[in-house]
Amino acid sequence: MSIISDAVSKTGEAIKKLPGKINDFKNNQGATIHSVKKLDNNIYLLDYRNDYHLPELMEKGVSSIGELMAFAADALTFGLRVFKPGTDEGAGCTTFEAFTPEGGHLLARNFDFRIAPCFVVWTHPDNAYASISVVDNNFMAYGTSLRFNRFNSYRTLLAPYCCVDGMNEKGLAIAVLQLRAKATNQTAPGKKDITTTAMIRAVLDTCANVDEAVELIKKYNMHDSLWTNYHYQIIDAQGRSVVVEYIDSVLHVYERGSSACPVTGSVYEDDGLKQQYAANFSLTKDIGSYKIEQHGEDRIESVKSVLRAKNGTLTQREAMDLLSYVKLDYKHDKYPWSIIALWSAVYNTGEGTLKIAANADYKKIYTFNINEPCKVIDRESIEYSAYPDTKWSH
Repeated sequence: MSIISDAVSKTGEAIKKLPGKINDFKNNQGATIHSVKKLDNNIYLLDYRNDYHLPELMEKGVSSIGELMAFAADALTFGLRVFKPGTDEGAGCTTFEAFTPEGGHLLARNFDFRIAPCFVVWTHPDNAYASISVVDNNFMAYGTSLRFNRFNSYRTLLAPYCCVDGMNEKGLAIAVLQLRAKATNQTAPGKKDITTTAMIRAVLDTCANVDEAVELIKKYNMHDSLWTNYHYQIIDAQGRSVVVEYIDSVLHVYERGSSACPVTGSVYEDDGLKQQYAANFSLTKDIGSYKIEQHGEDRIESVKSVLRAKNGTLTQREAMDLLSYVKLDYKHDKYPWSIIALWSAVYNTGEGTLKIAANADYKKIYTFNINEPCKVIDRESIEYSAYPDTKWSH
């Protein structure tokens, strides 16, 4: 039996039928293995306990989002092609690391894109790490609203392969950011192929620290999703951070104080900071004739200014407020879209917590824990920001 047909068989045995209620999938014993809960109009919570067959995918390899979704469709949705790739037009993001007053390690991230709900997703794979991650509904179920029906319920089964940031139970966190440049398509002999979000899933499921994440990434030929380029910031609970990017299909890995991943030749070289950051410009200084539409330097200059003033130390709430400062907010000049901070997320790798505000609503900041699926641990509000409203270049 092939990998794909075997995966279909396993999933067919696990899921008895589509539920009468959209928010529950049950197995043959009546236990819920997949559930969706609406928190508010901006956030849905997804506790995902189905097998999404990552080992089979990593063994097979996938070189495009089409191949990834074909695998997921065959393995998870009984062959239904329920995913339609969106466009990358108008995306913009910001990430930075900081330390808490208690010595914790934070990864803060804005995901700037067209307005839509997002999913906070918990996964619990066998023989791998549990994780909490965030998915853009633009990618998974189309559009600015979720009209749940029996067909859309299949789309939520694809969630593990649609996340763009997350953190696992070991305190490893990762976020991807767009570089508007030619997509990476590596072809080194002897390596399996992988694409953007599948790599993020593999890192979350199998890597406990920065070293393991970098080694995993090096093992695969990267093929970027959605016809554009990306780079990644990865941090761990030990206080380390790396930024990984591909320039003209060549892998660059940067980490302060590391001979294996030096910052020489990067924007980190002379900035005087201990913390790393990324936006939508290349961190590699010498890119030769490789063309990148660079933007986000103004956002990062403001982030750097705050990190210097705070000596690199922020609470999760302060990190969230800084994200609110550098968010994008504008009308797209080509499409009838509003670009906004679809979500602002702050991952605390020591506590296993995520603070998230969706669609730039900083009066609704929710806290979740990786070990308590779909449970709101805390809700708070930023009524008055420490920063002025600012329009950033894009």
